[in-house]
Amino acid sequence: MSRSIKLVDVAPTMARVLGVKTPPIDGRPIGGVEGWDCDRVALAIVDSLGYGLYTSLEPYLPNMRKMAKEGLLLEAEAVATSTTPAIASILTGLLPQNHGISNTSQASESEIRSLLEWAGSEGVRSAVVMEEEGARTFQGFVEIALGVPRALSAPDFDRQILARSLEALEGDPRVLVAHFVGIDRAAHRGGGIEEIREAASAIDGLIGEMAAAISERAILMVCGDHPIHAGRLQGAFDSGSVALILWWRELG
Repeated sequence: MSRSIKLVDVAPTMARVLGVKTPPIDGRPIGGVEGWDCDRVALAIVDSLGYGLYTSLEPYLPNMRKMAKEGLLLEAEAVATSTTPAIASILTGLLPQNHGISNTSQASESEIRSLLEWAGSEGVRSAVVMEEEGARTFQGFVEIALGVPRALSAPDFDRQILARSLEALEGDPRVLVAHFVGIDRAAHRGGGIEEIREAASAIDGLIGEMAAAISERAILMVCGDHPIHAGRLQGAFDSGSVALILWWRELG
């Protein structure tokens, strides 16, 4: 990869896979995915999956490790230090100063359109699965917007994210976005490396199930939104980049 990759490159890369046009944005498509002959994409956002954390935990993440080996593992520059503006950048291809979204209420009120809305305007069926308040911001703009209660424990929340993602896939969307929170919750609770590893391992298992469920012509992308930004391990790994994995099921 000859150029540096940023999180704002995720949305235009997904748009290229889907064959939809993008408005003027900050990101650029990641090269090479055209040759994979895919026309569907699933994006699993793993909260707090920094690149340094991923490489440290890789021996405990067999599914993501396999995907990285068969596909692409990229170190993507983070563009925000908290979840909402980071996910807004992932889905709009815009830097935080250009989308201006720092909390969920601003996301609801913003006129900035996301990848899911670009796709929908061209007749591409889309789905989003995340915490209930976040999912509500997409209702009316995407065909399938499924929420999971924030009050659930992190393991139960993430299991429900997978269950609802599998439910969404039954509706045959060409693009799916899902958000897993276990690592971030463990960090905010002040967990050490064992707790973080346990949370990451659980998410790895769920992503393995998602990988088994997607279409053969779909790319599965796994990316962090920001490195760990709270608790005992804040700053223990790199603070400027996140892991980004691109995998095509037929490679397996």
